[in-house]
Amino acid sequence: MSALSTAPPAAPAQCPLGTGGAPVSTAMAARPRIGWVGAGAAPARAAMHWLASHRPDWEVSPAEFAAGSDGVARSPVVAVPQACQALVLDLERGANALPDWAAQARTQPLVLCLDPAQEALAARALRLGPGDYVLRAEGGAHLPQLAQRLAALLQAHAPHGPMPAALPALPWPDEPPSQRALLQTTLASMSQGLYTVGPDGRITVYNDRVLELLELPRELLDARPTLMELKQLQQARGDFGESAELVDAQARAYVQSAGGLPSPAVYWRRTRHGRTLEVHTTQLPDGGMVRTFTDVTDHVRTQAELRVSEARFRSLSDLSSDWYWEQDASFRFIHFVGGRNPVGMEPGEVVGRTRWELGALNMTEEDWAAHRRLLDAREPFRELELQRLASDGTAYWVSISGVPVFDEAGAFQGYRGVGRSITDRKQVEAEIERLAFFDVLTGLPNRRLLIDRLYRATLSVGRTGRHGVLLFIDLDNFKDLNDTLGHDMGDRLLVQVAQRLQGCVRQSDTVARFGGDEFVVLAEGLPAEAWAASADASLLARKIGNALSLPYLLDGISHHSTPSIGLTLFGESAGSVDDLLKHADMAMYQAKAAGRNAVRFFDPGMQAAVSARAALEAELRRALQGGELMLHYQPIVDRRGQMLGAEALVRWQHPQRGMVSPGEFIPVAEQSGLIVPLGQWVLEHGCRQLVAWSRSAATAHLVLSVNVSVRQFRQPDFVDQVLQALRESGAQPRLFKIELTESLLLTDVEDVIARMEKLRAHGVGFSLDDFGTGYSSLSYLKRLPIDQLKIDQGFVRDVLTDPNDAAIVRTILALAHSLDLDVVAEGVETTGQLQFLQRHGCHAFQGYLFGRPAPATVLERAVRPAL
Repeated sequence: MSALSTAPPAAPAQCPLGTGGAPVSTAMAARPRIGWVGAGAAPARAAMHWLASHRPDWEVSPAEFAAGSDGVARSPVVAVPQACQALVLDLERGANALPDWAAQARTQPLVLCLDPAQEALAARALRLGPGDYVLRAEGGAHLPQLAQRLAALLQAHAPHGPMPAALPALPWPDEPPSQRALLQTTLASMSQGLYTVGPDGRITVYNDRVLELLELPRELLDARPTLMELKQLQQARGDFGESAELVDAQARAYVQSAGGLPSPAVYWRRTRHGRTLEVHTTQLPDGGMVRTFTDVTDHVRTQAELRVSEARFRSLSDLSSDWYWEQDASFRFIHFVGGRNPVGMEPGEVVGRTRWELGALNMTEEDWAAHRRLLDAREPFRELELQRLASDGTAYWVSISGVPVFDEAGAFQGYRGVGRSITDRKQVEAEIERLAFFDVLTGLPNRRLLIDRLYRATLSVGRTGRHGVLLFIDLDNFKDLNDTLGHDMGDRLLVQVAQRLQGCVRQSDTVARFGGDEFVVLAEGLPAEAWAASADASLLARKIGNALSLPYLLDGISHHSTPSIGLTLFGESAGSVDDLLKHADMAMYQAKAAGRNAVRFFDPGMQAAVSARAALEAELRRALQGGELMLHYQPIVDRRGQMLGAEALVRWQHPQRGMVSPGEFIPVAEQSGLIVPLGQWVLEHGCRQLVAWSRSAATAHLVLSVNVSVRQFRQPDFVDQVLQALRESGAQPRLFKIELTESLLLTDVEDVIARMEKLRAHGVGFSLDDFGTGYSSLSYLKRLPIDQLKIDQGFVRDVLTDPNDAAIVRTILALAHSLDLDVVAEGVETTGQLQFLQRHGCHAFQGYLFGRPAPATVLERAVRPAL
């Protein structure tokens, strides 16, 4: 029996139409018809008009949903009854399911426009028929890609010859004509290829789709070959590959066999032209079988694209982003999307250019060269901070991170990554720096910044062998001006004094307002010889004295003022910063005692305290060996007053002098190097106390904070010492917190971070103590693996009376919140301070309001009142 009859030609395939639509041929017209489904929303209409205007060779029209009798949308209705060769489904934003008609088998090409969250819907839709999808992008950036993929689909599914000459014949002549016609139509309209095999092993029924998919001549199947004959023909043509490599593993033995092996129920194979077919075989009760072939090429490609997409976004999930970018192998932008305009330019101005062509205010040619070397090495990069100018002239900051991209063969394709705006953070940092380090009235560096620069100067003279000088300047009788003309006049005088001082020194020197009517000048680079340095310092002091002694014009009133100046030289053997300030201050008071308007050098005879310090150092050495040291603990509480932990503070019970203040012996320990064994003693005894607390449910949760000096932290075996103390005592690392000061960040920050990371990996926490009193911390705060900031008590003390301190505290709290850091306010002594801190988001406190430092037994009684 012939597999095809000589029945009249079948009706041509049609664009799905609703009631009233006339079926028309799908033969490709001069202008292919594109039906746009979902053009109701304004963005979708704009997208449809874009496609129509950019592809005048297509006829693009809106389509609607035609509801069935049950009210459910069935298939799209093109507004005019013309043939449509493809459909575009602009899926509604937020939709989590496909329309019914898109979830059914179809022959028309379909392109879906989706949001990234809807990408999973593409797999289902594209498995049911030919198609593709694009992800919507801001500003219609996805539309060129949509047009490209639509054109590819139209070309792939254009007819390549006349329509089939006949519907398949059926081997059931006794069937009623209506049933036969229905079965014939069904077979002809199937998107799957199909043939049936009778009990005798010969092919009895097939459809045209199987001829197309398997590339078989009609005459072959008309002759009713056996399945084995067909397989032999395909093997001879190389349909399965030389070693059946085009067939998946589970069916390879079957296609290579000469018979006798059963066919797998389902297997996949590829054609010689790269199409992928899914083969289903169903055995029939009479010994025959039905085999179907489904073209799953688009599904396979979609799955591959989904895997690539998932890998892309998974690699970006570790990066915090506001926008996403891609570059080609030449480092030129090819893709740039984001929630807002992140670079002050339109995407079209960015695409096709490199990052260095866009430029940055903070990058030099050397900086860009270093960045290019990193890219050439195919290395990932994180948090590249760039400052640029927006179109309105305002400066903004961005942080960029990126990773290299390679294809499946390992070939470099370019870079992709994310970016985020850090302008707000930079502004906060700048504001904190201004409030913390500069005087509001005069704009000069304040005491904190002066101390930092003085510390750096002591290091510098030690390296260069040259001298520096510190001048302490106090205005004579300044109080009289405030009392007679008012504080406003006093402020005007201070501003003019600051301006005159700046005119007396070099640009590299520092002029600072130390407080009130006191100013400090720091000059470096004086000669290495002491006598020459003294002469230059004296000359500078006289120059300043003459400048400040000239009359001042204050609101039309001439005012005369003179300065008292004390100065001290420092060189390789410079003492501490505090010592230098004390020496200059002592010399200034000598100038005042000499009758004011005078200059005095520091007298070495003032060093009576040095001898006492040496004696104290010797006694401290004995104390370390003699068990005179003890730990006191000051509680740290939450906003409800519940104890969170405590800070361990070392105390010295001297056998003759009684309790020695830490402010007296800690500086001696720092200067002498005793701070290292002293710090180790504190670590070991603190761990033992943690173990003791762990034995009681009331204290087992307490976290112990221990101060570690810069010198101790820099010891090569510091990390090992901490871990050894924890292991030997049995203390829990998660309850142990190390407090560091910002001065640690002045040198070798990378080493500091590496040590902190090693301890953090074992559970040890870190707190940045006295935050706001240093200088370098703002640059590295985002990189340090810290858990907590401690606001210095100097800010908290005057938070209710000094607007500057209040502003600094609020800013620090806001910065800590943005970086997800805990905050502890130190030095809380009044309920007013507590209420201010609570009102501005502080949740942990330490100070005399909650308890003075005391032995562990006192702290335990506070936690367990019944003891």
